Amino acid sequence: ADLDAAAAGSAAAAFGFQGQKSSACSRVIIVEHVYDKLLQRVVALTQAIKLGNPVDPASFMGAVIDQDAFEKIRSYITIGHQEGRLVAGGEPLGQDLLAGGGYFIRPTIFADIAPDARLAQEEIFGPVLAVIKARDFEDALAIANNTEYGLTGALFSNDLSRIARAYEDFHVGNLYINRKCTGALVGVQPFGGFNMSGTDSKAGGPDYLTLFTQAKVIRERL
Repeated sequence: ADLDAAAAGSAAAAFGFQGQKSSACSRVIIVEHVYDKLLQRVVALTQAIKLGNPVDPASFMGAVIDQDAFEKIRSYITIGHQEGRLVAGGEPLGQDLLAGGGYFIRPTIFADIAPDARLAQEEIFGPVLAVIKARDFEDALAIANNTEYGLTGALFSNDLSRIARAYEDFHVGNLYINRKCTGALVGVQPFGGFNMSGTDSKAGGPDYLTLFTQAKVIRERL
């Protein structure tokens, strides 16, 4: 895979909008023979992210939505210290970054997270990324599918057979190949997930219209 593209896509999808997107990248699953290389690149990009007023074009991240979100995310950072290895962030800034406003949390990465850990299984909805090591592609695909969610996922690979396998077996409603797992435009790319991430229908797709109707079955003897 193109590791630079994978790192850039992972960081952008994990921390865009402070990770407060249902489609945000919450887990990066890396096969072990490139684990350290890719992790280092994701960390470097994450550490370069500028926090600040989102009106400023130089700011990539702003504050999380409110104090409740701030406290919830901070509690997951505490859990992360118990479940993995902190490699970026981890220090909530509170309202110190901008005078008078905003609950700021640095983009945070925990490495060496187990596939069944809370950070790997629960939706944090904030700038906290879990990095998981897989033995090989088969193991990575199994880990990718081992949650109750199934909204978006991305595969970075130059192996056409693996891409074809992901088409069939990566169980998400929106699958991205060699690009980040966020950024669907409703009306251009229908959007919706599987399992606890949706009803399998796609917003912006033709099947979505039927959700605004009521089906009636009528049987009449003639």
